[in-house]
Amino acid sequence: MALLSALLIRDALRGAESLVLSETRQALGAALGELDRQALERVTMETDWPALAPELRAVSLGGISQTVLRSYPGIEGGYLEDDAFLGYSFPTHDNPTGKTDVPAAEAESIREVGRASVAGLAGAERVLRGASDVVLIRAQHNPRTGLTAWTMKRIAGLGDPAAQQRRWLLVALVAAALLSLAATAATAASLARGVHGVKRGLEELERDFHHTLEEPSGELGEIARAVNRMTGIRRKLEGELRREDRLRSMGRLVAAVAHEVRNPLNGIRLTAQLLERQFGSNESVTAIIQETDRLEALVRDLLVFERGEAVQVRRQPVAPVVERAWMLLRSQAGRRGVRMRFEQSEPELMAAFDAAYLQQTLLNLFLNAIEAMPGGGEIHVAAPRIGAEVLLRVSDTGPGLTEDQQERIFEMFYSTKTDGTGLGLAVSRQLVENMGGRLEYEAAPAGAIFAIRLPG
Repeated sequence: MALLSALLIRDALRGAESLVLSETRQALGAALGELDRQALERVTMETDWPALAPELRAVSLGGISQTVLRSYPGIEGGYLEDDAFLGYSFPTHDNPTGKTDVPAAEAESIREVGRASVAGLAGAERVLRGASDVVLIRAQHNPRTGLTAWTMKRIAGLGDPAAQQRRWLLVALVAAALLSLAATAATAASLARGVHGVKRGLEELERDFHHTLEEPSGELGEIARAVNRMTGIRRKLEGELRREDRLRSMGRLVAAVAHEVRNPLNGIRLTAQLLERQFGSNESVTAIIQETDRLEALVRDLLVFERGEAVQVRRQPVAPVVERAWMLLRSQAGRRGVRMRFEQSEPELMAAFDAAYLQQTLLNLFLNAIEAMPGGGEIHVAAPRIGAEVLLRVSDTGPGLTEDQQERIFEMFYSTKTDGTGLGLAVSRQLVENMGGRLEYEAAPAGAIFAIRLPG
């Protein structure tokens, strides 16, 4: 019985390790493909790329890898050019300022995988097993750019399989020996069936990430429930990543269109002003100027997604920005019978942010709340400090949002108002992300709650 238990546990561990490695390979491959596509796009657009100094190419590629790998937690990577590292990034490293040095211990292995990719070996990969972790390295060469994109992830807790098997074998033998003294044959059979069920479930998960394990009673049920929770979280993260990818693609598109629209708008406005000076003011010319200004404001909102403007982030008090934003809307709120209540956890609560960006975000949230409460109500702004973050939670007493609206509320051009442009919340989220924070919607039984998370 001891040997049988050890073998079953060993097989289950192998299945779990195989699942982790399979998921890691998929994530590395996805990141690798996006790095290669973005580099090809950059090289294609910049006709003078071959003439650029290596330092400038490294900076350009570093911006690409920093942007791409931010969506892949735990993955680092960059590019190789003739065995030289370019554009290395690890944006999700535990270090708040990011990791900028190429991992020295794995540098030569990365080069070897890169050379294998240049030689035309499809899916060039290396698995490095240490005493307490496993490192996966993948590379993909693009002859059109001459660059080899590479990605790497360190998986803690796997380590040397032989040592792990010996440790678990010893644990299983001791546990089985104790179990044999107190358990009945029926209990042992039930345990074997449960382990086999978990094993089958893990094998099925390798083929179908949406598979749900059966949840028997006892400790094996706890394991199955933990795996099912992990699968659910993974599905949710996949959905969020797909939505973020769509938003990034749309953001790049609308920013390009906004650039093309801006020059004709300036020409229309200048022409209308010239007509106004020559023939005097009249309703038609005034209307042209006003509508042109409105379109110019819309274009400015769209250009937020280009991130061309420098962000002025510094550590400063939160309260003055909240009060200034409310002051601009106080008369409009008063006409609708809406009041604001502000509470902060510290007398001089400080956070790191761009004052103009934060004020614009609060104006959008306050205005949405005011319009959602035509019969009056209250906007409550709570500002607690949570660990290394400062949280600005803006809630109202309005009707709140449906589940479908919550799923799409940050999409560009999606609006719950008939006269809305659908840009306010999308622009607000981008502004907060440009400051290094996050803007999220929190579901509540009543009302709407938006949370702005800022570095403390």
